[in-house]
Amino acid sequence: MNLFFDSSALVKLFHREIGTERLQQLLLDAGTSPHVSELARLEFYTTLYRRRREKSIGHRGLVAILEEFEAEWASYSVEPLGTLVTQEAVGLLKEFGEEHGLRTLDALHLATFVLLAEDDWVFVVADSRLAEIARKRGFQVFNPLES
Repeated sequence: MNLFFDSSALVKLFHREIGTERLQQLLLDAGTSPHVSELARLEFYTTLYRRRREKSIGHRGLVAILEEFEAEWASYSVEPLGTLVTQEAVGLLKEFGEEHGLRTLDALHLATFVLLAEDDWVFVVADSRLAEIARKRGFQVFNPLES
């Protein structure tokens, strides 16, 4: 099984919160490193710095999480952004932007997944809107916030 992590799920692997244990178990069960868009690294930092500003993590916790993340990042299969991903994202926005509220960065993650996915791939996301859109496209989805 190949797992593609969107940023919303990736953060939960490193910052303990609701869904963390389910994601860690999924990753162990899969026995492979996750696939991610290169965009995930930027969003990871943005999210962690926001949580620090909101005081949900302390400075030492932030530093520890970022160090652990950087150590793990090298083992991930990082998929580059490029013209094909951007074109696919535009198509997804045309299809799901108006009625479903698909957002730019989510469209880029999903577009990367769409271009990679085969039968055994799972889109791992902790965002119910994006999970619903991926399911509408016929993909297997794992949302750690759903039972």
